[in-house]
Amino acid sequence: MNSAKKLLLLLLATAATSVVHYVDNIARWAMYPEPAWDNARITDGFWFIMTPIGIAAYVLYRRGNVWPALVASYLYGAMNLVVLGHYLFAWPWEISPVVNFTILGESAMAAWLIAYTASLHLRLPSRSLGSEAV
Repeated sequence: MNSAKKLLLLLLATAATSVVHYVDNIARWAMYPEPAWDNARITDGFWFIMTPIGIAAYVLYRRGNVWPALVASYLYGAMNLVVLGHYLFAWPWEISPVVNFTILGESAMAAWLIAYTASLHLRLPSRSLGSEAV
């Protein structure tokens, strides 16, 4: 399987786990530990901001814009790791198993995406200093 297909699969899997988490978070808001300033509209809005970044990562990669694609992929992965912020407001054992599953599922896929993005990044030819025109 080529790198574009692997990236697509990881982006789709990350998006799928984020959909599961965000839908559950919004549907069962009271079960999720959240900061006092947060509400379902803010949480929902964040998903609609981060998801196009994941789409852009794949589109850019397929078009050969590797550096911007990697940046978008790293960013999308990092934005999905924000779900770990729930643990700033409650310990895992204070949260239902289903809620922990959605949080840990999304963060695990995000970590896998970031690791794969790093592997793509490391395979790029290194640029020597002074080789590019200013």
